[in-house]
Amino acid sequence: MPIPFLKTLRAPIDRLLELAVCRRKVPCLGVARTLPIESKMKALADWLDALHQRDVFNGAVLIALHGKVQFDKHYGFADAEGTVPLTDRSSFSLASVSKPFTAMGIMLLAQRGTLAINDKLAQHIPELAGYGTVTIRQLLHHTSGVPDYMQLADEHWDTTRVLTTANLIALFQNLRPRPNFAPGERFEYSNTGYVLLGEIITRASGQFFSEFMTAEIFKPLGMNDSAAFNLVSKECPLASRAFGLRKRFVCFGKKRDCDMNYLDGVFGDGGIYASAADLVRWDAALRDGTLIPCNVYEEAYVSGELNNGDSTGYGFGWEIDTPNVVGHWGEWEGFTSYLRRDLKR
Repeated sequence: MPIPFLKTLRAPIDRLLELAVCRRKVPCLGVARTLPIESKMKALADWLDALHQRDVFNGAVLIALHGKVQFDKHYGFADAEGTVPLTDRSSFSLASVSKPFTAMGIMLLAQRGTLAINDKLAQHIPELAGYGTVTIRQLLHHTSGVPDYMQLADEHWDTTRVLTTANLIALFQNLRPRPNFAPGERFEYSNTGYVLLGEIITRASGQFFSEFMTAEIFKPLGMNDSAAFNLVSKECPLASRAFGLRKRFVCFGKKRDCDMNYLDGVFGDGGIYASAADLVRWDAALRDGTLIPCNVYEEAYVSGELNNGDSTGYGFGWEIDTPNVVGHWGEWEGFTSYLRRDLKR
């Protein structure tokens, strides 16, 4: 459900968005908690209609309560030219909302005994023995200290070539960048960590990451409009893929393509596409214990801890907003996404 939010450069971009909204005289959404659900959904629909009419919002929003869809609307087009309308089968790049799926892959393999959450990174990717004390758990919790691969690639990779996971590992193996901190000392959001988790899934399962996701998660759950897809994929398996787009001047001007770039040859930190309806199926499966028993999956909602005992506020692929609310943001090349789950309500 793409929403105007950018994880990086958040303050200046948010300010530009605020200015855009002000200039278009779009009201803020304000809904009293005491209103019945029908009235809340009507207010939301009116607000999104206003945003779309002013060309501020292009995307999908879906809200479900107790598994029953209360709101499901699509606004705009899947392409910059405005020729392909968005539908309930449109698949959006989830960006970092892919991380809970990567974490689920690790948990599935741990449940089967193929690996253990406390295994060392080097047990599964021996080329990175220089980070030998880092564990899978620390990769999941963003406490590994492994440096950012995007900065490394910008400095040492030919950006006219697509960077694959094998290329990424080779860069780390050859350049040996020092850890940003000792494992467990700090929380630092790490896309590198989740790419390495994706590679661990590939090596431990004997399947490509995309194949594993389809066979073990998407197909069993009936998520027919979901797939792991990027520039190294042989073909696009999605029936209706939405393409990334942006305005020429951030919030103003003509729409233009803003889709994948040279970093889109890796999986794990992103790379998963899904429809809004498929995310409801995903949520239901997590609540019902379809893939992993609920009591086992509860560990995904437990905050990581630093060496000094401080909590990180991040579990296995989930940002923990409160003890009962988890979610994740994502932003990448023309897409923004957000998934919020109230575990009790």
